[in-house]
Amino acid sequence: MNFIAATVVLKSTSPDPVTAYGLSYRSADAVVPGGNGNSEVRLRLLCYDRAGAKLDSFTNWKEGNRALITGNLVFSDDTTKPLDLIVATIETNVPQDMYCNQVVLGNAFFGSDEIRDRKNAQCAVKIGTTLDNSDVTTWLYLETHESRKKKLTERIRKGRPICVQGYIREYRKDDSDSPYRAIVASDFTTRKDAPKRSSNPQTSGSAAGYAEVDPTPDY
Repeated sequence: MNFIAATVVLKSTSPDPVTAYGLSYRSADAVVPGGNGNSEVRLRLLCYDRAGAKLDSFTNWKEGNRALITGNLVFSDDTTKPLDLIVATIETNVPQDMYCNQVVLGNAFFGSDEIRDRKNAQCAVKIGTTLDNSDVTTWLYLETHESRKKKLTERIRKGRPICVQGYIREYRKDDSDSPYRAIVASDFTTRKDAPKRSSNPQTSGSAAGYAEVDPTPDY
């Protein structure tokens, strides 16, 4: 799962419930503000359609105002659509100049072995994230400061799982619906590679010929 805590600006609400991920939600369009309209992060907010304080706050939220929201960030296989944010908590009583954008991407993996140098002392690598219990993959970039390039070089291996902490950003050229999307990482972690299986051809087929290894597959 992918956690997000962000201040978002409400753009519009839908009067009718929508069904998504097997449940009924109330929905709204919102953005994490950027320097201009091309750099806003567009979101479809989904609040579980059950009476209570959370739904009341969600439905009484005024367009144009900010709220601090935490929840689960869901990536779609259609990059022209906004990201889904399934709301866990919402606080509408916040300063209108407050800014927060923190993401923990928990189900990502390296999509390439290539590290690209970028402007402003940044480097980037392609990563992927999958939908829950699905083969559908969304591609984006991990960007980080060049001071972490050594760690990135040591850890990168195509297909290797990675957990990323940072903030999400999008950029749309000429108001395109399909954005450049990246997680700007303050840090990242990887699972330690499992020991390689070793065998003795003379004792193949017996326990004596194998080292004791972690049975978890090495992706």
